[in-house]
Amino acid sequence: MKKATTDREPSVVSLKEMPEIDFSRYRIRQNSYAARIEREGVQLSHSEPSAASLKEMPEADFSRTRVRPNKYATSAAEKAAKIQYGKGRPRKGDESGPTPARTLRLPIPIWKALEQEAHERSTTVHALLRELVVTYLSNLNHYHPV
Repeated sequence: MKKATTDREPSVVSLKEMPEIDFSRYRIRQNSYAARIEREGVQLSHSEPSAASLKEMPEADFSRTRVRPNKYATSAAEKAAKIQYGKGRPRKGDESGPTPARTLRLPIPIWKALEQEAHERSTTVHALLRELVVTYLSNLNHYHPV
């Protein structure tokens, strides 16, 4: 039988049972550039552009530019729209035809990366693989849906 979990703070007894951490055993490495940064007075900034650099940038003159549509974007979007995401059967009319099962063997680190990416996109690994394959073949112009 499992113990009931609670959101309480740890008890005094359990804290006393915990061993002390010996920080002398750990080596804390200093930033190798810290002395140079301090000596030269370099100020670290955020990863975004500063207001001064944005002011220096010229404004884009859209009256002189010509917008051209990407000739591959439409066909790639149509093909990618047919990819089934999530679990279960596709909706009626969205079926892509027979899909024979194939085996794909990949090293464990690659599977882990695929699982992580699928989790971040809220989809399945197999839907992600289908998307990657269709996108790759669309870029090569080798994919011609029936």
